[in-house]
Amino acid sequence: MPYSKAHKNKTREKILERSFRLFVIKGFDGVTIDDLMNNCGLTRGGFYAHFASKAELYREALKFAANNTKLANPKPDELSNKEWLQLLLNRYLSIEHVKGKHSCPLAFLATDINIKNKEANKAYANTYDNMNTAIMQYAQSYTDCDEQDILSVTAMMIGAVAIARTLPNKDSIERLLASCRREAGIKLGGI
Repeated sequence: MPYSKAHKNKTREKILERSFRLFVIKGFDGVTIDDLMNNCGLTRGGFYAHFASKAELYREALKFAANNTKLANPKPDELSNKEWLQLLLNRYLSIEHVKGKHSCPLAFLATDINIKNKEANKAYANTYDNMNTAIMQYAQSYTDCDEQDILSVTAMMIGAVAIARTLPNKDSIERLLASCRREAGIKLGGI
């Protein structure tokens, strides 16, 4: 008897979530399809019921992770765009985020920026473009910023979290994050 659509969707979501975590640990090139499926408790054949290639899975895992970040959530009605962007910035540049709570795929997969797979590179670039677009929409509603401001802020945010993940102690991490919150806040209209 074939699996129900709900079961297939649940299995796909499990593969996406666990694959993202494995890509974070080992990077695109360090993970095999067998690694991915063993991590999910599934067979290699099950992989091909959901994805045509590892690059397709990587793209979908990036989308899945990005859609589960705070930036992808709708802005609460009681907050202004400026307040929402400040909240997002503070959460992004926080110890909790560095430790993996609601991981941004861009910061947690920064080592994959130069991988040789074109489809995976495109997925990373698309996720970065979407982040810039979302932040730009919020920021332009209350301040006079341009694309250059947004590009520098998002690159700094992603880089800060990626670097903070390598720092040896909480004080070093906090200093880095605080300085980036300050600089990003200035660029984003004094938030």
